[in-house]
Amino acid sequence: MSRKSGIGHEASLKRKAEEKLESYRKKIHMKNQAEEKAAEQFRMRLKNKQDEMKLEGDLRRSQRACQQLDVQKNIQVPREAWYWLRLEEETEEDEEEKEQDEDEYKSEDLSVLEKLQILTSYLREEHLYCIWCGTAYEDKEDLSSNCPGPTSAAHD
Repeated sequence: MSRKSGIGHEASLKRKAEEKLESYRKKIHMKNQAEEKAAEQFRMRLKNKQDEMKLEGDLRRSQRACQQLDVQKNIQVPREAWYWLRLEEETEEDEEEKEQDEDEYKSEDLSVLEKLQILTSYLREEHLYCIWCGTAYEDKEDLSSNCPGPTSAAHD
């Protein structure tokens, strides 16, 4: 038989097999890390999307509450156009007036979070109302002692 064998040759084969195995383990580890990172990024995007949708929902609830409370106080026009939900059945004339109003104060410059903070602050100051408690308070004292705070997180 002309088989190459011997102590040196077997050690070389064993070393090559161990190197292959180590290389394979590293590849698997890198792949797992990449998958883990991708999954984490996906979870973050999903959470951000959910947070964004929650903020938009809170803003709509605030706008609805603001409109109802303003109307109860006989306020015919919101302090800023975006304080109230827009009615779909507005006439073109109303639209033109709104556009002129918005030229003075661009609501597009504000993020949903900024609008929500401004509007909840207005609701608390003008109407002593908290959208997360769903309560109109008697006075500032009542509001500050019974409402956990001016943010959604304070109510968790």
